[in-house]
Amino acid sequence: MDHLWNKLKSYFNGLLLNKWFYIIIGSVFISISFIFFKWNHPIQIFDNKYTIDNELFGTYGDFVGGVLGSIFTLVSILLVIRTFKEQQKVSNQNEEQLKIQRFNDLFFELLRLYQSEVSELCGQKDFVDYNTLRREEEKFTQEEIKYNDKDFFDMEREQIQIKYRNRKSYEANRKAAVSYYMLFYIENSTKMGAYFRTLYRIYDLIDKSDLQETSKKNYLKIMRAQLTDSELFFIRYNAMTYYGGNFINYINKYHILKHLPAFELLEFKDWWSSLDNIERMGINIVYDNINRLIRMEFLGKSNSKERLKSYLKTKSKYTIQINILQECDVNLILQINRQEPNKCMEYRALDKYDNKRIQQLLDCFIKEIFIYSNFEKYNNLDEIETYSSPIKIIDNITYINSGIKNKFQKKLLLNRTA
Repeated sequence: MDHLWNKLKSYFNGLLLNKWFYIIIGSVFISISFIFFKWNHPIQIFDNKYTIDNELFGTYGDFVGGVLGSIFTLVSILLVIRTFKEQQKVSNQNEEQLKIQRFNDLFFELLRLYQSEVSELCGQKDFVDYNTLRREEEKFTQEEIKYNDKDFFDMEREQIQIKYRNRKSYEANRKAAVSYYMLFYIENSTKMGAYFRTLYRIYDLIDKSDLQETSKKNYLKIMRAQLTDSELFFIRYNAMTYYGGNFINYINKYHILKHLPAFELLEFKDWWSSLDNIERMGINIVYDNINRLIRMEFLGKSNSKERLKSYLKTKSKYTIQINILQECDVNLILQINRQEPNKCMEYRALDKYDNKRIQQLLDCFIKEIFIYSNFEKYNNLDEIETYSSPIKIIDNITYINSGIKNKFQKKLLLNRTA
């Protein structure tokens, strides 16, 4: 019925805008009225022996002028109202286009400023070798380096990764990583400060705009395409300091670090320092797929679930199983069949670790997913605990597990809307 009503409404709206509709209706009305009012004897209207009654004809004229005139006045008012609404609609569209144009001007101006800041960072500079955390007296050497495009971020990340020294625990490594980053920031504070302020201003502009969510996503994709893996590396550590605290809200809200290779972080150096590039990339893929599958399960998204599950449950040496219990307890189980050859490149690095080291790595993965990747903003650390069961070997298959749960059986959170 609603569909039929909308069609009828659309049809009559079209008639009201058609001038021939009024011409035809007016002509028919005048003709019929004329027939009944022209002669005293309307039944014999075509008999020429009857003459026109002028008084009656005058009355007819008053009738036409009063009734038909009122109808046309009403129609005119309706048309004026409709015209006003159409003009208002066009005006609103123009205003929206003007608003978008103003936003575009500011957004792309800030984007050009961001690119200028990157170019400035990638210019010529004096590089100072430092390692103050070791508190050893060293002779600092200075050498002139020229960066191309975004080589600045790539080379500086590599320098920090080379200099970094591992600690005994994952949490201790996180604190040490921030200290190493601060040494870098202090050396480059002028340029890096301007870089981060510009980046923050862009996301602040998008967030506070009146644009529709679909439009916002398009601008966010433009920004995401600008950021390299190495930039994401520095954005992550800057947000862990006093200087980047305000940026955390936008990092979490817009998933800015979504494509950050987590296994390249300084906290994981104890594992990746002995691996080649292919093996490091493989572990990154394993982590990324575990992370995505857990998020899909929590958010109820079915797309690609089966593909990821089949990937994690390979018919080779390594198989990963993810168990989610009422969304307050998540457990990873890695099965290792020592009698099977490893057919997956992604798991090749695990061949270099013993069982205990693999379990420690899984512990760090699950902490990273639920706690540290969102800067401890979603789950109350006082309510969270991680756990792992003793490693078991049954029928030549090794079972290694690692889990995280809320002690009060509250739902574990992966985003602000969960």
